[in-house]
Amino acid sequence: MSEPITTVNTGRRVSEMDVLFQLLKEKGENTHFRDLIVQALARIGYEDPEDPKSIAAVYTQMNLDMRFVHIGNGFWGLRNWAPAKSARRIPTISLLNKTVEYEDGESGDDEDYDDRDHDYGRIRDDDWERAE
Repeated sequence: MSEPITTVNTGRRVSEMDVLFQLLKEKGENTHFRDLIVQALARIGYEDPEDPKSIAAVYTQMNLDMRFVHIGNGFWGLRNWAPAKSARRIPTISLLNKTVEYEDGESGDDEDYDDRDHDYGRIRDDDWERAE
């Protein structure tokens, strides 16, 4: 790998995420992640910018960086390009304290429930005898 890019003012190493951010800002449009990462790694000076391990590592970082947003179909953009989420509220429907009518006309109350209807979780003595 060649010498890392540093900023002129501070002399600190520029991260892959900063280069990705700058590339997207320069392009001004959503870009497929592979093309974007390969360009960023080439700009930084990686010897093999198409190395799958390097691409995977940068892609993971890009997922964690809140400046980027996944648009769909592998395309990524900057978060400030995405339309703001509307504050639309969806009314909630509560079924608490309501009785459900079934097709046979019976209500959904528990008064018709019989313990014999569902004995499948109960341990039987004859099952224990067979297991021994």
